[in-house]
Order: sequence, then structure tokens, then C-alpha cells
Amino acid sequence: MEWWKKYFSDDYLRLYSHDEGQSSREVTAVVRMLQLQAGQKILDLACGFGRHSVVLAQNGFDVTGYDLSDSFLKRAREIADALLVGLNLQQGDMREIPYNEEFDAVINMFTAFGFFDREEDDLKVLEGVSRALKPGGQFIMDVINREYALATLGPRRWSRENSTYLLEERTFDYFRSRLELNNWLIQPSGEIKEASYSIRLYTLTEMLEFFSKVGLGLTDVYGNFDGELYSASSPRMILVASKEG
Repeated sequence: MEWWKKYFSDDYLRLYSHDEGQSSREVTAVVRMLQLQAGQKILDLACGFGRHSVVLAQNGFDVTGYDLSDSFLKRAREIADALLVGLNLQQGDMREIPYNEEFDAVINMFTAFGFFDREEDDLKVLEGVSRALKPGGQFIMDVINREYALATLGPRRWSRENSTYLLEERTFDYFRSRLELNNWLIQPSGEIKEASYSIRLYTLTEMLEFFSKVGLGLTDVYGNFDGELYSASSPRMILVASKEG
């Protein structure tokens, strides 16, 4: 079930505009965690509408954004052009990353991992990441912490974003370790749209096994973008790894 083709749509863009300050703070943290230098080549994997890519490019990095969604990439181009920022954008499936030892760093932000039904496909993503990195290149992955999600999971939540009401129903499938969300978007016109979301949440141990298989060595694990060390109560699991030479 390729749910992401429907979920990451123009409705998502209207609902989740994201705070520009938050994007800037996250990029600052990424640069600090990876100790990046201006001019280095960065691949933003599953870049969405480019909220991190654009900020990185503004700070002097050579950035390529890679995403499956044509509408997201068009929006990223509009933002980059409006800010007069040079940005490379490539459409494609994250299981088929087409680069070979081109990047100093790869970033994967905002839980853009674990989409697929088969773990083999998630492993393909990481194989592509490793292949795209130069020897010694670095990878950072930001995902929701599975343990935190389980501890704070509520069955139903109402919220309002950009004049659109959102009803979320959340469940966790313990047999498949997947977070399942059903969303109903209520537009100002009264129109109701439904979208589903299903993501495999991996434990730290499982991610270490994946990294080992693809030649990525873990160097740090953070629990948030302030740089606090990871624990079971951390809201995020931010993994930093380097490509083993």
C-alpha cells in the first residue's frame, strides 16, 4: 500500500506549513552535529518542499534535494527561486538513489524513513545512502523515537492549522511495529478529506543492525536538536553515522 503518494499532497502543504525559525534551528543543529563546512555537497533525502534544503543552500552548501513528490519539488523550486538560492532538485524513489560517492553528507529529516511494508525496502534506502556518500561522508537521520511515541500515544486528537481542522486517530500495531494514523481534514468550505499514514518505527538496536549491514558506523545518538543525549523519553531519535572506508 503506497499510502505516501496520497498523503504527501497539496493538502499536506496547506496543513503543515512548518515554522521557518524551526527549520533554521534544525539546520543549525545539523551543521553542528556533523561539523559541516560551507561548500560541502549535501543530499537532502526525502526533502519535501525544501524547508531544510533552502536554509542549507542559504548558508553556502551545495545542496541536492531528492523527493518522489512532483508537487513538493515544484514548491521547493518556487521557494528557492523567490529567495534567489541555488538548489539542485531531483525526483525519484528513495529506494533507487542514483548517486555514487558524490556527497559529503546525507540528511533524512522529520521521520522520512520506514514508509515501506517490507524491511528489505527500508534497507535499500540505507544502501543507497551509503553508496551516495564519499568515503568518510556522514549521514544524519531524524525520526520520532519509538519509545516516546508509545508512551505518549493518544487515540484521538483535534488540531487546527491554517484554517483547516484536523482529526487524527492513532494506533500502534505491536506485531508489525507500525504507527498507524487516520486523518480527516475539514476544510473551511466544509469539505472533508481522509488520508492514512503508516510508518515502521525502528528501535535503536534495529537501526544499528541496519547501519552495520550497509557500512555505516554510528558516531552519535541525540534525543533532540538541542543536542541532548538519547534516552527512552526523548521525543526524537537523531542518528549520526559515517561511511566506513
